Amino acid sequence: MDNPRHSSRTSLNAMVPRHVLYHRSAIGMLLLISLGVGCSHGSIPHLAVQDQIEGGTGAAALPADQPTRGAPAATASAPFTPRETLSAAEPATPSSPAEETPPRIGPAPPTATGAPMSEFPVVLNQRVRLALKYLQTHRSAVIAQAFWRARRYAGMMRAIFREFGLPEELVNLAFVESDVNPRATSGANAAGIWQFVPSTARSYGMRTTASLDERRDPEKSTRAAAEHLKSLYGRFRAWPLALAAYNAGGTAVQRAIDRQKTRDFWKLRLPSETRRFVPKFMAMTIISRDPGRYGFSPPPEEPHDVEVLHVSQPTEIRHIADAAGTTVTHLRDLNPELVGPATPSDQARYTLRIPRRFTWVSHKVQKGETLAMVARRYKVSPQMLREANKLNPSDDLTMGRVLLVPTAASPPPA
Repeated sequence: MDNPRHSSRTSLNAMVPRHVLYHRSAIGMLLLISLGVGCSHGSIPHLAVQDQIEGGTGAAALPADQPTRGAPAATASAPFTPRETLSAAEPATPSSPAEETPPRIGPAPPTATGAPMSEFPVVLNQRVRLALKYLQTHRSAVIAQAFWRARRYAGMMRAIFREFGLPEELVNLAFVESDVNPRATSGANAAGIWQFVPSTARSYGMRTTASLDERRDPEKSTRAAAEHLKSLYGRFRAWPLALAAYNAGGTAVQRAIDRQKTRDFWKLRLPSETRRFVPKFMAMTIISRDPGRYGFSPPPEEPHDVEVLHVSQPTEIRHIADAAGTTVTHLRDLNPELVGPATPSDQARYTLRIPRRFTWVSHKVQKGETLAMVARRYKVSPQMLREANKLNPSDDLTMGRVLLVPTAASPPPA
């Protein structure tokens, strides 16, 4: 993973032999560590098929020399201009009169640091109202399921968009593209939450092989999407145009601008899918700001609770699942980029996520306490304590020493 956020890391020397059986307890997991597998704690921070009527079909897709989808331009992104956002009090209902040119509703104040605001500059016109009505009436079940998926990833996505200086509400683009489904695949061979085709994925350093498809890696693909969106905004200097380019490609949007002599997205004649794409994103953003008003009840955000496992040689996923005390299904849910039966054969060292098996607590040694006494208190083995604290069998505990004690975490879902 790019820039993993973990509190500690243990290096590995070799993968666990496959003939060794591990039970699901914390003791089994510690044996896994002691035999040469390194783990470090971490977490991954809103399920579904492609939108068959108005959904994305690989918007972050083909290179710029192809007529329908554009790779990012090399133009550096200048500082963002002040944005205008939809007022929270403005009713987003189909009853308001239509405007072909979007109304500008209430300027949002800049942040204290001058960084882009977290809210996207939504406009509310008839096309957005129609998109909002469509999502409410025809896509409500799918959106509800997408909210359920997004509980795992939304926090991570917002953090990445902040890192790139982009509006956090670009997270809602994942709803339009894939219903926040890492396994979504379009007819144009676009894949993952952000719907990259292989050529564009490679341009952002994401690999696609028989055993690995990093377009399905939630964090790596979100970083690629952020980089792509920032490049498109730097090129077109307007979010409706940048989003249109994400869907249709930068070349197609630029040609439309050149031919039609306007940079107003709402007046441009573009492919019908692209004309629907931007209003759908804005409608989804309106819904996300007040889900209850539109009939949705998103669950609380719940990032996966994981450790990072460093595998020193290609290994079958079922063996890793057995050693980690989890199921193959759950392991694949944590690592949707693994599409083959084993970790990549072309990598001597591979990092993947496994369920976190320990809750670490600290214990201050009291006068007269022995390692065996501490082990009994926490219902762990003395050997586990020695390995966790790098103690030799001959070492005596000194009063006041702080021991780290691994206790069993709750089991992963089946």
